[in-house]
Amino acid sequence: MKKIILILFSTIFLSSAFAQETPILLNAHYIEVEGDVGAFVKANNEFYKKMAQLAVEDGKWEGWQMWQSYTNQNQFVFFHHFKNPKQFEDWNWDWTSDRNVKKARVQRPDESAFKMIGGSMEVYQVISTALSGTGSEYFIMNEYKAPNWISFIENNKLWGELYVTPQLEKNPGLNWGFGMTVMNNHTENNKMINYNGVSWDGFPSLADLINAQAYSEGKWDSDINFQAFSKAVNELDLGNFSDAKKQSVWRVLDTSWD
Repeated sequence: MKKIILILFSTIFLSSAFAQETPILLNAHYIEVEGDVGAFVKANNEFYKKMAQLAVEDGKWEGWQMWQSYTNQNQFVFFHHFKNPKQFEDWNWDWTSDRNVKKARVQRPDESAFKMIGGSMEVYQVISTALSGTGSEYFIMNEYKAPNWISFIENNKLWGELYVTPQLEKNPGLNWGFGMTVMNNHTENNKMINYNGVSWDGFPSLADLINAQAYSEGKWDSDINFQAFSKAVNELDLGNFSDAKKQSVWRVLDTSWD
């Protein structure tokens, strides 16, 4: 049975979060797993999720998510949600301490069947979202090298307003958001890489994701939402907002809200 998952934040949290003036932050932690990937997923479903929910109850953070790479299924990204920089600063990484394990009434899993290798860690500021109210099961994550912040932000705002939002009512499970990188230690081939912008395109299924990406003749010419977006971008000269783009596909496996 497919899980119903809300993208990025719960609806209630979003309503209060965007009324605040302080930045909403996502801490993305990339993990590679050696050994039994199924045992790793089970440990997160049955233990780390419970600990994450306890951290939410204690006001340590606002939420937790586990995504799995579709193309490299031993690779995962965990999103830790913080309502403001002060909450992020106060986080002390004690969420799985013996005291908290006892409080959550769970047992530590047997992790002998797998090994976790920590990868890069990114901190994003979420700038804008467009949500259908129904969860997405798959996401495309787009990472950008944006030399002009104003163009990047304004282009993405138009995309959310003119292209995504008009589709939400008739497309449950369609969700979108974008933000900027405020901290990172991302490396590729042992070299520091600065992808300073990010966006997420959420879909209710892998088939919907592929259909959205697939080519069909006249597809964009007949799309009134895309035409409205293109017209606004051309009029405001916001087309060249990125020097490079990296794209990856992820499946949402679990969340502290589920």
